[in-house]
Amino acid sequence: MARKKSSKKNNPFLFTFSCVVLGLLVILIVFLVKKDQIFANLQETAFFDRVFGSTPEFVENHQASETKKKEVVPLNNDEVTIQIEKTSSSSSAQTEKSTKPAETKKEEAKKDETKDKQTEKTKEKTVDKQTEKKAEDKKEKETSPAKTSGTTELQLCFVVIDGDGSVVRKTIKRSVPKSDSPLTTAINLLLKGPDTTKSTEKNCMSLIPAGTKLLGARVSDGVAYLNFNENFEINSYGVEGYIYQLQQIVYTATAFSTVNSVQFLIEGEKRDYLGSEGQWIGSPLSRNSF
Repeated sequence: MARKKSSKKNNPFLFTFSCVVLGLLVILIVFLVKKDQIFANLQETAFFDRVFGSTPEFVENHQASETKKKEVVPLNNDEVTIQIEKTSSSSSAQTEKSTKPAETKKEEAKKDETKDKQTEKTKEKTVDKQTEKKAEDKKEKETSPAKTSGTTELQLCFVVIDGDGSVVRKTIKRSVPKSDSPLTTAINLLLKGPDTTKSTEKNCMSLIPAGTKLLGARVSDGVAYLNFNENFEINSYGVEGYIYQLQQIVYTATAFSTVNSVQFLIEGEKRDYLGSEGQWIGSPLSRNSF
């Protein structure tokens, strides 16, 4: 009876021991299978540092061995060559991509500069041509005679002598080609004298001294400044001759709407009196002056 009781007591102990051993074996097998993962987790979580204050050497050695394994990667020569070729080709492709746009931009910039220069040269040539044309047109106007387009009617003042010997003014009309200076044209025609071939001027005459020439003419503020040569001062008809020669000029000039009076000049100078008879010409003369 005593033996049976002792055997019953030993059986639970053996069972418990067997279970513990079996559990340890299972843990050992799992540890051996998952060793790398376990060590990696211990290293990542720093388990030993937190619990014990330092990491055991076998854990650190395992980390070093794993690192060496990872670093030493067996590669074939072909694989290395392929990697180098890919890298070089990709880098060259990137270089080409990076250089091509830069070269293209430079070429486009050069083309734009060339176009701008050509445009500026074309503009300069156009401006030069326009300037030259204006200068030529101005020179033609100054040197060439006035261009005519149609005709205009001028009024010239001559004199006639009545049967009783008195002198009377007579204004005649002349149709002449248009010009840029009709006043100059009218005075020059007056100095030439009447055209006796025309019926309207057959009995007309001029008391302006022969050889008189118009040296210049301009109009300012309604005053016509007429410059004559020295022959204008010599009149063989006396006082009456001087008066009518001045009247002929004044009436011919004031026939223009822009002229109200005439300032006489002799050789470019303003004189107070005309001739030895002393006819006043020191100020502008109008039709009311006679």
